[in-house]
Amino acid sequence: MGKFSLLLSLSVVGAVTVLAFQGNQTSLDTRERQSLRQGEVIARQIARTGYNSVLSEAHKTDEPDKEVGEVVSEVDTVQGEYEGGTYKAWLKKISSSAYTAVSVSRFSVADSTVEYRLGGYANNKMDAPTVEVPSQLNVTFEQSMAGYCSAIYLKRVKPGTKPKDQPDPEMIFRPGNNRNGTSASYDKTIESGTRLNFILAVDKNCSHEGSESANFPDDYDHTQFSFKQDVDKLNTMREAPYGMVEETTIGSSDGWRVSFEDQRVFSEAQLWDIKENGYPRYDGGWDRWQKTYGGEGWESNGEGLRDLEDYGSIPDFSDQVFDVALTDPNSNSS
Repeated sequence: MGKFSLLLSLSVVGAVTVLAFQGNQTSLDTRERQSLRQGEVIARQIARTGYNSVLSEAHKTDEPDKEVGEVVSEVDTVQGEYEGGTYKAWLKKISSSAYTAVSVSRFSVADSTVEYRLGGYANNKMDAPTVEVPSQLNVTFEQSMAGYCSAIYLKRVKPGTKPKDQPDPEMIFRPGNNRNGTSASYDKTIESGTRLNFILAVDKNCSHEGSESANFPDDYDHTQFSFKQDVDKLNTMREAPYGMVEETTIGSSDGWRVSFEDQRVFSEAQLWDIKENGYPRYDGGWDRWQKTYGGEGWESNGEGLRDLEDYGSIPDFSDQVFDVALTDPNSNSS
């Protein structure tokens, strides 16, 4: 065999060997990805088992005269095994009147451990702010860090009123930014039993800055609601992903702090992760497998609320933050 023919034969054998190796490697990578996906499905089932188990314990313990803290303390942590994996589940107090269940599972597959978290803030069943006695509303901006202009609207959900007869959203703050410390009042008396849903209406290029006649929602780029409302059952309201509402005390009045993430560039999973776990402690990115930025809990400010900061690459919920206080409509009468 000539030298050229020999070299050609060796080259062909080498190429075939490389292609075979690459094919085997691709096949291995594909099988590993499939195994991890299957592992995540099983881990989710395990977490669901833990979630249901701790809620079952909660229902046994919960009684009308018990405070939320007592129920959470009595249930403690529920642990178990299922489908070859393990789970830990517990209750978490989310307000003075509500708790939620959290379940974390672990399942080993393909020399890796898949962890799945179910519940927490994303399954929050906290009621929307509700007016207990006839009141007026005062709103004060705590911080306004965003470059966008945004208006604040109030959506009143009146008791015993059909959806078609509910009042339209009403502007409280005109589109603007950098409004730290500014206040506005909603002077109408709000009847008892009314639920309050706050809306951030984002005007990206500030084309309607300062305008009281901006048309809702058509004149805005997008709107963020603090609570989701069922179209047919307006009393079914659950916290929406773009806003955080925290109970607080303002002076001698009960109230709430409402904070918004104004950008529409994050997934709901990313928004809920920050709301549940807080900001990342280090400069880590989004972990697509664990579905987390790696936060280890919120730092608290001096008032016991989440300590909000300004981030650019993660949901920070510090873009527009305001305090809401209810006042007696007769307090200013002579």
